[in-house]
Amino acid sequence: MFLSITEALKKAVSFLKSRGVASARLDAELLLSFVMQKERLYFYSHGEELLSREIWENYLALIKRRGAREPLAYLTGEKEFMGISFAIEKGVLIPRPETEHLVEKVISWVKENKLKEKLQILDLGTGCGNIVLSLLVFLPSALATGIDLAEKAVELTRRNAIRLGVESRLELRCGRYWKDLEGTDRRFHIVVSNPPYIPTSFLPSLPEEVRREPRQALDGGYDGLNSYREIFRRISAYLRFPGLLALEVGAGQAEDVCKMAELIPNFFKKPKICKDYAGIDRLVLFERQVPSPFTPS
Repeated sequence: MFLSITEALKKAVSFLKSRGVASARLDAELLLSFVMQKERLYFYSHGEELLSREIWENYLALIKRRGAREPLAYLTGEKEFMGISFAIEKGVLIPRPETEHLVEKVISWVKENKLKEKLQILDLGTGCGNIVLSLLVFLPSALATGIDLAEKAVELTRRNAIRLGVESRLELRCGRYWKDLEGTDRRFHIVVSNPPYIPTSFLPSLPEEVRREPRQALDGGYDGLNSYREIFRRISAYLRFPGLLALEVGAGQAEDVCKMAELIPNFFKKPKICKDYAGIDRLVLFERQVPSPFTPS
């Protein structure tokens, strides 16, 4: 017996709800859209259309995996960010909507400063490349370097860069933050990062879907701030003037991150804290001060 689109969605939603998936209806529609290669709107005008056995079996397999709390992006292999579709795979952090604020603020800073020289961007912990590649798309004259500890993330970013046609303006390195730049004279107008910032003790209480993502992209150490300490330890050697350090932070961490900047005397202007869609302090922007005559610019 073949099911119609409407019947299949009803069964899928019921199953996902029984497994505690909060976004059951949306996820059911997105997975059927993925399997059928149709827009979700199609389902509302073709609800009586019967599914083939192959479509139903493929759909059912994905619904079962989603019911086991496998992240939706790992099932479809893609995630939209800044209106751009990024390839995603297991073992790489899934982009979040709030991180779009980070990209938007960087773009605004570039436009406000009207830089005349070739813009150089560094992304620390590049993941699937959603931040650095979005910046290259929206800033077509920029050049960028992306660094990530995971080889899988670096290769995924490379594939996404090719898909977006920006690979010629991107350099990728596999390593730990500054370590891969030591011994070079590289300096950047913009350093951007969405580092791991969840305190280690909080990891077991995260939603099951989130716990399926790579631990090294989530675990920020005992207080969630280890990566920020590492960034500030060497930022003065790599940030040019005019220059911007743009960081995403966890809830309640903005003030602590601001205090780290104070340990570098006369380097940054007063930081700017920005909220996300939920009203949580989510970004901290640090602009470099005008350097003294004895400080490299």
